[in-house]
Amino acid sequence: MNEQKFNLYLTILKITLVGIGVISSLLLIGGPNVNQDLQVVEAFRDGAKMGVAINYTIGIILSGVGLIFLFFFVQLATQTKKTLMSIIGLVIALVVYLIFSAAGTSDTSATLQLKNAVSDGTVATTTAGLYTVGLAIFVGIAAIVVMPIINRFK
Repeated sequence: MNEQKFNLYLTILKITLVGIGVISSLLLIGGPNVNQDLQVVEAFRDGAKMGVAINYTIGIILSGVGLIFLFFFVQLATQTKKTLMSIIGLVIALVVYLIFSAAGTSDTSATLQLKNAVSDGTVATTTAGLYTVGLAIFVGIAAIVVMPIINRFK
């Protein structure tokens, strides 16, 4: 298969996946909000619209994880040093997440004033994920600002 046909197939695949994702998002947006009755929310949660959106999301995530592992194995065979640096970065991100998760949070469902209560574990893992992303953004911005200065003095 030549490269031009392959790129065409990938473009068609991307457009199809985005289209399905947009339709799934519209199904969710058209559903009830958290201020409606609990029965309405539960009926929507157990309905087909939510099922389509959830299963599509799970499929995309599993496909993405599979492709990531495939990419790592191919890159590990061809560019070992760069791939190991990437894996080390992912391990560092996991360790940072686990540290934030172990540190916990003082927030609870009550302090967040949520209409529908969630477990404290959900609050803790969400908080740890947000802190990890925030730290990664801070480190990235710091690298963007500091590295040109360091390179100027080399």
